[in-house]
Amino acid sequence: MKKIIVAIISITLVIVVSFLLISMVNTIMKKSTVDQNTVEMTTLSDDFENIDIRISACNSNTHPQSLGLFAMKEYIEKESDGKIQVHVFCNGQLGDEELSLAQVQAGTLEMCTASIAPITTFQKKFEVLDIPFLFNNYEEAWMVLDSKAGQELFDSLESVNLKGLAWMENGFRHISTKNVPVNKMADLKGLKIRTMNAPMHILNFTSLGCNPTPINFSELYMAMSQNIVEGQENPLANVWDLNMFEVQKYVSLTGHIYDSMPLICNNNWWNQLPKEYQTIIQQGSMIGQNYSRFCNFNRESVLEEKLTEKGMTIIDISDEARQEMKDATQEVVANAVRKEVGNDFVTEFLDCIDGVRKEVVKGLTKGGVK
Repeated sequence: MKKIIVAIISITLVIVVSFLLISMVNTIMKKSTVDQNTVEMTTLSDDFENIDIRISACNSNTHPQSLGLFAMKEYIEKESDGKIQVHVFCNGQLGDEELSLAQVQAGTLEMCTASIAPITTFQKKFEVLDIPFLFNNYEEAWMVLDSKAGQELFDSLESVNLKGLAWMENGFRHISTKNVPVNKMADLKGLKIRTMNAPMHILNFTSLGCNPTPINFSELYMAMSQNIVEGQENPLANVWDLNMFEVQKYVSLTGHIYDSMPLICNNNWWNQLPKEYQTIIQQGSMIGQNYSRFCNFNRESVLEEKLTEKGMTIIDISDEARQEMKDATQEVVANAVRKEVGNDFVTEFLDCIDGVRKEVVKGLTKGGVK
């Protein structure tokens, strides 16, 4: 029943977003033509210079966020009549996430995508997204990030010469292990788990009783194959991309952190672009964002099947086990984030999540019956 409900929600969301995207594209196309039966005319001036946009991405070219970038590329190049050329460099060709962010900040690279944890090195307010068990599902996460709360996070990047354009998808992070199946919090005690090199991630797993060990993503497979760590935590898309089924046996669907991959550009570079270019790029980034989200959302159940076929055991932990983990970690990490960015900011963000949950059920209680 759970899979049927998820499928129905998924199909509904895809249909709604598809209609919205089609409507948006049709509107743009109508504005860029004089008459459907005459020669099409672009809204861009011939005086505009051609530009190249290089985007650094550390995942494979079939990862959901990469697929979103390719959808964005197609839209931008078409709508700009080729004046804007987008070049996507996958698999960390231009450097890891933190190095790519530093290049974008310095203006030697136009754009990159990155997980939330590396972004916190440049803007600590993003640590609010490293609070474990914030969101119950993808819809909650998307609604919050697409609201004022998400925009305020993007706005905060401008103080460090960065600009957030879209929330590309990475997914909920889960725990995988080699020898010990994780069904409950007690199973994590003493386990050496690879984490990202991020203070709140390390604190989260310390609170779970683990021995967190930061290792670069590019070195993770080797670390697991050499038993340097017993397990790790990543979205299913990364488990598949990195062939972790060769060195790991179990995946426990903890969903402890929802990890978006913001698309970020250099703020000074952005401000120097013609407004017409900014509009096309922003529209393209929204198309890419939604495309990456629904690619990931719809393939996760397929990935579970594929990983099972490769010999992994998928563990859907109980609500009680997840609640125990949440009780042990959420407030601890939230308090640490409050010390970094202020109590008011964290409280307002958490209130936004509660507000989203109330909006979802608004009007569903009638005559005292829920």
